[in-house]
Amino acid sequence: MTTRRMLATLATLILISTGNWMQCNAQQGAEESKANIALNSGEAYTPVHAFDTKRDAVKDIQAAIAEAERTRKRIILYVGGDWCPYCAQLVMLYRADPTLLALRDRRFITVYVFYGPENRNEKALRRYGKVLGVPHYFVLNSNGELLHSQHLLELRTAGSYSPEKFRSFFEEWAPGGKLGDRATGK
Repeated sequence: MTTRRMLATLATLILISTGNWMQCNAQQGAEESKANIALNSGEAYTPVHAFDTKRDAVKDIQAAIAEAERTRKRIILYVGGDWCPYCAQLVMLYRADPTLLALRDRRFITVYVFYGPENRNEKALRRYGKVLGVPHYFVLNSNGELLHSQHLLELRTAGSYSPEKFRSFFEEWAPGGKLGDRATGK
């Protein structure tokens, strides 16, 4: 196969995957919007696992803090957007290694916070410091206080996200983890 043909095939696969991811993300966002209406009426917490320019990130973070206090988990604010190719690559990493996603979800409440030209969510993010680029993780304790700011490009090796680096990151910053124990707060 020629290099040109391989690149064309790879580009097609990326476009198909990104399209599938965006469609899945949109469906999940609609379901979570309905579920968050239920949350406001006193029902169970529903995670925010979709980037949405119109979501109220302040309220999403407040709901995550309440859930983190209840479950004794930490919080990850996942800052990114559907427009971000590195965010799409992260979806692919979690699909390729579902144990990694399970580790994250077992130890953290993850809130997707849209960040892009349409909405930088400055009101929600200003207390956590500068977004160094997207995608970005802010790790919060169960009280919502910032413990760590992580630009995810630093968790890449040889042009791809490293499952080992992500696994280490989750284990270190989870409650009871190496760095998590040194950090102040719950």
